[in-house]
Amino acid sequence: MQFPVTINPSVAGEHSAIMTLDSPESAGIEYRIMNTVIAADKFTAANNYAVTTSSTIDRAQSKSYFFQVPAGAPAFKVDFTGPSGSPGTGQARFLRWHPYGVGIDSNAVSNCYVGLACSTGSPNSRTLDNPLAGVWEVTVDARRTSDTDAAPFSLTASILGASVSPNPDVIAAAGIGVPVARTYTITNGFGAFTGRAFGTTLGSAVQATPTIAGGAQQQYLVQVAAGSTSLRAAINSPSDPAADLDLYVYNCSTGTCVLAGQSADGDSDESVTIANPAAGTWLVLIDGYSVPAGTTSYNYRDVFVNAAFGSISVTDANALRPAGASWTVPGSVTANAAPAAGRVLLGNVQVRTDTNLVVGSGDVIVQSVTP
Repeated sequence: MQFPVTINPSVAGEHSAIMTLDSPESAGIEYRIMNTVIAADKFTAANNYAVTTSSTIDRAQSKSYFFQVPAGAPAFKVDFTGPSGSPGTGQARFLRWHPYGVGIDSNAVSNCYVGLACSTGSPNSRTLDNPLAGVWEVTVDARRTSDTDAAPFSLTASILGASVSPNPDVIAAAGIGVPVARTYTITNGFGAFTGRAFGTTLGSAVQATPTIAGGAQQQYLVQVAAGSTSLRAAINSPSDPAADLDLYVYNCSTGTCVLAGQSADGDSDESVTIANPAAGTWLVLIDGYSVPAGTTSYNYRDVFVNAAFGSISVTDANALRPAGASWTVPGSVTANAAPAAGRVLLGNVQVRTDTNLVVGSGDVIVQSVTP
């Protein structure tokens, strides 16, 4: 037997109800089950992409709060005030729990309480970049040795993110060592933050949109220059949305290819970053693990960053950026060396908080470099 059940919670939080099946034709109750649902707070333009809760936490007790983090949110921030480390304000903390139910902060007995050390950041404010979309749980608890029966607190969860325009900023040609003046507009599309725009070092990149068949493999060789600070390979946006493509990066600089990194989950949005890669040959392998449509196109990019190629300079300073705020910054792009044939120079204009967390980015591409 199947029958519809309507769930209509009026407030956020955990909600439970007992469902009972009772036949009037027999004595007793035939079946009874407890049902629990989570109604999460949502981030919207109406609440400026931030949700604040004020309450008290009793000694040795815990409370849970739930937040719906949307897909594509660049950062998820939690701020906590109330306990200050001063006598009489209580010993309390917050901990964050992944949508899979796994804690991302240690719940060790002394970790992250206000006034004590926190292994994942500050006891009062922690931000996670590229959070998984879904329902995140944030718990607040007070130590059994808390110096007050009930500690008042305020918990604010918010999502952060800004866009850069133009994106990409394509420069057809640049002369070696000659700065190219640019202007960028930054727009804060989510919650308020304090931050600035920032330019990065340039790198040598390949961008392509190849097609791969299910069960097939494709290889890309990358000649990494000495002194490079990172090598990143990434794939995304398959034309077959059900495709599962995997990415592997091999270090072949010694003459023998050794697996150095891989990204192989259940979709086709994969990336691997290698810090301080050895100079020489590297190999990126794409595996068409599952392609229900038979073939699929996808976006491919590899880039190794090296100061020898030049940099992007942006003039900006930390300031409060309210939700919806836009500001314009001057910048310049200086190419100091040409990449190998078939490659371009690639860098980013990033948006960073005052704690140096990246909450937005726009690509800058120099298509050719002339003497």
